[in-house]
Parts: sequence; structure tokens; C-alpha cells
Amino acid sequence: MSSHRIEQKGRIDRSQVLTFRFDGQRYTGFEGDTLASALLANGVRVVARSFKYHRPRGVCNAWFDEPNAIFNVTLRARELPNCLATTTYLEEGMEARSVNAWPSAQNDLKAVLDFAHPMWSAGFYYKTFMWPNWHLFEPMIRRLAGLGKVSPDHYDDYVSNQRFAHCDTLVVGGGAAGIAAACAAADAGDDVVLVDDHRELGGGLFQQSEVEGHTPEDWIAGQRAAFEAAGGRVLVQTTAFGVFDHKMVGLVQNAGFGRAPRLWRMRTTRIILATGAVDRLMTFANNDRPGVLSLLGANEFLARYGVLVGREAVVLSNNSAGNQAAAVLAAAGMSIERVDARDANLKVLGSTVENALRLFDVLCFRYY
Repeated sequence: MSSHRIEQKGRIDRSQVLTFRFDGQRYTGFEGDTLASALLANGVRVVARSFKYHRPRGVCNAWFDEPNAIFNVTLRARELPNCLATTTYLEEGMEARSVNAWPSAQNDLKAVLDFAHPMWSAGFYYKTFMWPNWHLFEPMIRRLAGLGKVSPDHYDDYVSNQRFAHCDTLVVGGGAAGIAAACAAADAGDDVVLVDDHRELGGGLFQQSEVEGHTPEDWIAGQRAAFEAAGGRVLVQTTAFGVFDHKMVGLVQNAGFGRAPRLWRMRTTRIILATGAVDRLMTFANNDRPGVLSLLGANEFLARYGVLVGREAVVLSNNSAGNQAAAVLAAAGMSIERVDARDANLKVLGSTVENALRLFDVLCFRYY
């Protein structure tokens, strides 16, 4: 058992062990893991390189807001480019490779470019390589900065099947607010569709110890049963991506890796957005390095996948909500040093965090 896995935590099925490879190295995870959670559970910190200077990058969020962990993934002889590791569920035999590093993200030969960064100002190539002809240099620059390749053998993988549907009320987001809104609308007699982009409803509820006197799992199951008994419909692994003319909402439903997604054209009378909020990293020097994660992301990895992202951390926040989130991680065994940006005695926040970076991971929490 990995030291990063916490017993009795997570929504994963520990009875089903899955093997996969990342940059040629073999690892194991569990059914219900994402590629990102499985790599963190195995102690893999460097998962990518930056676009220009090839600085090391680590996982810093837990779902669609992750900017770094982007892989080319191969499974069942199908390869898909630029798969987000935090939303790609692990399957047996997956082969993942970082898209902007060679031969691996951990040992990237192109990392030498970072030493020359003082000479490489923003947009320098547009001026430097105009003579004698930009097209002489273009192939090399695009190879250095490319983010994955589309295999011409798998164009058919991008074809979706389509469905047309309608409802009285469409609720986007299956957290506490979305579930409550959907149940209220269904009880009022509406034809309601509730969509969420995870495999199961719940949103951030799994980070709570209890909900109205029940475990999050039991509360969610009870609410869903009551909702469906009232005629409501649930679409999981479904992302709402746009509202179009005459209240038509575009939905894409993921059918699993390498399988054709389903495109829903949903006509509705009312739209309720209950999509929650995302955690934004605070700004400080070197906040792009591996080991800097969002605080809510760290809590999500613990709640959904039973992964403790580190053993020692500085928790940096500018609001009191960071205290509760940090307490959950501390209860799971993480040693935490708190840094509150509102502290009047904190004179130089930048240097404090810089010193902390030498010793700890940094978990950041910020409200906007």
C-alpha cells in the first residue's frame, strides 16, 4: 500500500487493482482512480513540462481546472491526444505519455532551455527568426512547443452519436445546491434533467464528514432515489458546454476512453446553473513548481480517491474557509504550517512562501 493512500477514504474500489504506464514506467491504481490520482498515489510529482522553457510541472488541481497534467493516452490500440489526467479515469493497460517532454517529464532533455530564459523574452522568436525566412525555423519551433499529436488512424474516434431531448428544467451541477434545486423542481411537477460531469453526483459533498445527519454517500443516494421517483432524469459524466438559440443547451456525455461520446441537444424552459466555484492559486515566485496545489484540489484527491498529496505542507490562504479545509488534511495525517495573508504581522508574504517552498509543498486557497 502506498504511503500516499489513506485507508477508509475515497470512492475507489480497492478490490480492483489496475496496471498502467506513464512515460514507460509501470504503476498500479484502483478502479475509480483518475490518471492524476493514481500518479499522485504512487508519489509521481513531475508530470509535464512548461510550454516554452520546459520547467517541471506537477498536478495542481483535481478536475477540469487542471492546467498541467495533459497526456497522450493509448488504450485498446487507440491513441487520443491531450487527455486531461484529472478527468481521464484509469483503465487496465493504459499507456500515458507526457506531451511536451522527451524522453520523459522527469528527465526532459529540453529542460536546458530554461537556463537561457534571460535571452528569450516574450515573442522573441517573431523578431529573431524573421530572417532569412520564418518557415525555415517554424518546423523546429513547433516541435519544441507542440502539445501532442493526432493519430490519423483514429479520426473516427472523434465522431459522436447525437440525441435530441427536452425538459421543463435543466439543472447543471450535481452538488448539494444542484441536487436540492432538482428535487424541488421535480416535486413541483416539472420534468427535470440533472447533469453532472463526474461519474456520480455529489460535487464537494464527499469532503464533508456528514450531511444532515447522514454520511455524504447515504444522503446523495437518498436524494437521487427521491428525485428519480418523482420522474427526474440524471445524466452523469455529462458536461454542459453552451447555451444556444431558443434555450437549447449542448451536452456531451462521456462513454469512456476511446468510445464515441454522446452529444445531447437539450431544449428546456428553465436553466439552473449550480456549478460551484473553482480554487485559484495565489501569486508568488515559483508557484508553477511541482508540489504547489490548490487546497480544494488536495481535499478532493483525499475525499474521492483516498490520496494524501503530501505529508508536510504550508497552507496559504486569505480567508477563514482555509482553516476547515486544512483541518481535514491534518486529520488525515498531514503536518501543516498555516500562512494567512490577512495576518497584520506578516510583513513579507513573498519571502515567507519562498522559504517554505524549500521545505514543504504549498497548498493555496483563495476566494474571488
